[in-house]
Amino acid sequence: MTSVKRKIPYYYRHYDNHKSDVHKIKPNKLNGNEKITMIDVYESYTSKAIVSFRDTLFEHIPLCPYCGLGETVHLDHYLPKSAFSEYALYTDNLIPCCYKCNSTYKKTSYEEGGFRVYFHPYIDSVNDFDVLSATIRVKNGNVVINYGINARSGLDASTTLVLKKHFKHLKLGIRYLRCASSYLSNMKPVFNEAYGLNQDIENLKSALDSKYTDALAEHGRNHWKTALLRNLKVNDEFCSGGFLNA
Repeated sequence: MTSVKRKIPYYYRHYDNHKSDVHKIKPNKLNGNEKITMIDVYESYTSKAIVSFRDTLFEHIPLCPYCGLGETVHLDHYLPKSAFSEYALYTDNLIPCCYKCNSTYKKTSYEEGGFRVYFHPYIDSVNDFDVLSATIRVKNGNVVINYGINARSGLDASTTLVLKKHFKHLKLGIRYLRCASSYLSNMKPVFNEAYGLNQDIENLKSALDSKYTDALAEHGRNHWKTALLRNLKVNDEFCSGGFLNA
């Protein structure tokens, strides 16, 4: 363990220096015994210090930063500990996330064709941009919702590309659609009340704008509900009675 302690500060600085190019770090910097030691320490459930360390990470991030949907129940090693054991205990490499994102979709992948595949919540700054978009159309009597990544949000091109891959690999379009469909179905009586017998489009838009403001304050710009309401509050087709088909 002494030999590992001498090396770890250098490796952590190496990680920090790479920032958005973290996927370009080369793996396997520790020898066999050192690698086993690091993984054993991380996986220890008898050490109160390690258990407390993991619990603290969950306390600070209760909702999955990969999808914004599930409760954080797993710690994902952004660079997998199987190849990067030197980062097995590094907090910047440990991402609290939900079961579905970690075990069903991401698993141990992190790069594809030399490009980073997944959003890194400690590195990628996206909160000032409307990156997640939702488009809503009324077609053949049905409300059609599509989620995607907005390439014109003002976010730099390289991070936008990462988010597009992230969105695709975690199947967020389908997962957000399920949430949005359920939300619109449940909210139909509220929308109908705002629309009223007078078919007051502006009153419905005002109600949707209020819901959008609440979602923005509670969830931020790039939550599925915020993106949905951002479109709905200015969507003439939806507000002129289209919502009745939701």
